[in-house]
Amino acid sequence: MATPIANQPRISITGLVKLIRKTEQYEQWKRAVFIRDRFQCQECGKRNGRKRVIEAHHLIEFSQLVKDNGIQSVEQAVSCPELWEVSNGQTLCGDCHRQTDSYPKNFIDTKNSHASKKDSFSK
Repeated sequence: MATPIANQPRISITGLVKLIRKTEQYEQWKRAVFIRDRFQCQECGKRNGRKRVIEAHHLIEFSQLVKDNGIQSVEQAVSCPELWEVSNGQTLCGDCHRQTDSYPKNFIDTKNSHASKKDSFSK
């Protein structure tokens, strides 16, 4: 049973989503999406391989589902059926996943800004 909300330290949605993604329930959801899609990117048709990794993409953003359902703990997430709807998933290759609107572009921008800073130091 989940600890009462009042006794739990406050956690950000981002932090909570990271914890939820580490659960067995999340892994089962990903596997179900991959199996349904036959381990093939639903955009370009590429399959999982040595140099290509497929990823499970949420059609409705996972963090939005967490917010909309008032999820405040991993225990609540595990027991929320809406989070685990296979119909909200899609198998994509990494290239196609990066082109979706909900892909964390701030990660890409941060990565690129670090590279440009490194380049400016070497000149």
